[in-house]
Amino acid sequence: MFNLRMLKLSDLLLWIASGALIVISLFAIFSSSYSLLVKVHLDPFLYVKRQLISFLIGSVGLAIFAYLDYKRLKRLSIFFYLGMLTLLALITFGGGRGASAQRWLAVGGFSFQPSELAKIVIVICLAAFFSAKNKVETLTDAVALLALVGIPFLLIFKQPDLGTALVFIFILIGMLTISGSSSRLLILLTTPMISVMLRPFLFMWFFYLLLIVLALFLSRSSLWDWFLILGLNIGVGIAMPYIWDMLKTYQQQRILTFLNPGADPYGAGYHSLQSQIAIGSGGVFGKGFLHGSQTQLNFIPEQHSDFIFSAIGEEFGFIGTSLVLGLFALFIWRAMEIAKGASDYFGSLLAYGIAVMTAFHVFANVGMTLGLLPVVGMPLPFVSYGGSSLIMNMISIGILQSISMRRQKLIF
Repeated sequence: MFNLRMLKLSDLLLWIASGALIVISLFAIFSSSYSLLVKVHLDPFLYVKRQLISFLIGSVGLAIFAYLDYKRLKRLSIFFYLGMLTLLALITFGGGRGASAQRWLAVGGFSFQPSELAKIVIVICLAAFFSAKNKVETLTDAVALLALVGIPFLLIFKQPDLGTALVFIFILIGMLTISGSSSRLLILLTTPMISVMLRPFLFMWFFYLLLIVLALFLSRSSLWDWFLILGLNIGVGIAMPYIWDMLKTYQQQRILTFLNPGADPYGAGYHSLQSQIAIGSGGVFGKGFLHGSQTQLNFIPEQHSDFIFSAIGEEFGFIGTSLVLGLFALFIWRAMEIAKGASDYFGSLLAYGIAVMTAFHVFANVGMTLGLLPVVGMPLPFVSYGGSSLIMNMISIGILQSISMRRQKLIF
């Protein structure tokens, strides 16, 4: 049950952080799309208006999930999961195409990305799974957990949407760590990922395998651990050429460009290099609102979405980007504090999961715009243009506030 007095228990700093990010978003979206829209004789406020509509829809979602006792989400998790799989399957057979990927589902005149909503659904489902199991220790539990995440992961990877698929992996690893589950299972999940990154460099990969052998020997691991951990890492290394062939050409090019951005400065490396130029040219105080040369001359395509951080860096400089990162730090900190104060284990896992999801989004997006990570099409939460992403993040706020407002009983 919801009472207006419960609002006193909501987290004020969380409201401030998310609200400030949304306001910054509207200014950044307007600035990064203004010259392009004027050039093609469209309303310069077109994207801002669309984002405001998404904000209103997201506000309804926020209110619903704040009103709803978060404990009910545990019972509803199976229905959320089945609904998510249904929508992702529909995308595979009848979704709309955009930017070489099949990610959009149109309903009447409204289109959205089910993969964005799938992120918060997987957080809810993992929180329900871990709270029911308390700790994941057995191989049966591990297989069930991998199936829970693996099915939507494969459906999203097939779209293809590598960025969102990676979010699922990091949410899983983060929540697995927080839940205090078997360290052996965590090693099983993380070491193959390192093998994937090192496999292109054969000498480093062989050296890494030797380190695993040494660690298994010194820890006196069982024969079963030797078979699982070492076998899985070797298997991933052998399968890498086949996994590479499964990637789309543009995804392969993005990874190669990340390793050597200067190899194709006018092709696959163009976004990354222009983004770095924009952020670097902003200096300490920036060039001023609507005065960024890279931004206003549209050197970076679709800058109002995935590369909006570069527009903020160019026009508001180090001060502006520090403010944005500070607001994200505040948001993540408050989410973790809500997790610590939650009245039950499920609520704690739920809040921690949202904190992990948001932190990875910020890390991946900012790293991408700075050229420190490959370009994977990852939106900056609350800031990037995109209705589905904004609605998903506002639902996350509603869930966090629901946990915060129910951390203790009201005294009348």
